Amino acid sequence: MSALEPASPNVRFTVPASHTVVDLKMSDGAIIRVRRHGNPEGVRLVLSHGNGFAIDAYYPFWRQFLTGHDVILYDQRNHGWNPTHHRSGHTIARMAEDMEAVLSAVTAGFGARSTIGIFHSLSTLAGLVHYMQNGPRWDALVLVDLPLTPPPGHRLHELARDFEIVLRDWALQRTKHFSSPHELAAYFKRTRRARRWVAGAVDLMAQAITRPAAEGGYELVCPPAFESQIFGESSGPITWSVKGFSAPNLFVVSSDYLAPDADPQGKVCEAMAVEFGIPVVRIPETGHLLQIERPEFVAQVVREYLYSLNLDRSKS
Repeated sequence: MSALEPASPNVRFTVPASHTVVDLKMSDGAIIRVRRHGNPEGVRLVLSHGNGFAIDAYYPFWRQFLTGHDVILYDQRNHGWNPTHHRSGHTIARMAEDMEAVLSAVTAGFGARSTIGIFHSLSTLAGLVHYMQNGPRWDALVLVDLPLTPPPGHRLHELARDFEIVLRDWALQRTKHFSSPHELAAYFKRTRRARRWVAGAVDLMAQAITRPAAEGGYELVCPPAFESQIFGESSGPITWSVKGFSAPNLFVVSSDYLAPDADPQGKVCEAMAVEFGIPVVRIPETGHLLQIERPEFVAQVVREYLYSLNLDRSKS
């Protein structure tokens, strides 16, 4: 578990077809497309992604669970497989409502069983708001690299706030139209963000977050203005307190907050462990997209945590 996954320049990921695809209509009319993969007899995992991304891009991570787990995937509204809806509903609060609708529909449609939420970045914020509104609806809640901004006066407030402002402004300036996903992949290959991604992840990401545009070529599924709108919401609906993080079986997987170039999200995760006693595991040599940087390592950490709770005896 200490070694980096081997990388081959010839790797190409193909996301397998879903067993089941269900379109759910949210209370404001938005459509959330839920997909079922893996072993329908296994412990259920529900997964979603970060701002501007799509859950298909995390396939290097969630494929680790397909043999032994009932894997439920969904994209946040206006991302991934979902049609574009109104910008006014593109908020963390609304995404928390979507999460309850998805969980209720999955339980009703596929049966009740032990269910674990595994969420990254934006989805972690929706998961915390969902808990605050609905109580403990998950048997365990695994949050990967929370992008929270602690309150004014906290030692990390300015660092996290300024980083969110940079991302907000950057998102508005993103190129949103491409001749093909390969053009976007070529851009990713030149960025610092993608330097640690496993081989094949750049092309997979480019495919997952684009779709054919009406005027020809390809466009980002999540419009840059929508993505930008989310940045800056990271501290509003969540209380930085023991009460705010009191969900039972709450577990945090963090990027490498000890790295010289550590991302603010990792430093916030470290602070959660120190200040509130929340169990946090740091993944060495990773940044914010740790699930596609060291997918096998992160999957093993999650599996060991669930095993410790007696929620999972899968060997997959």
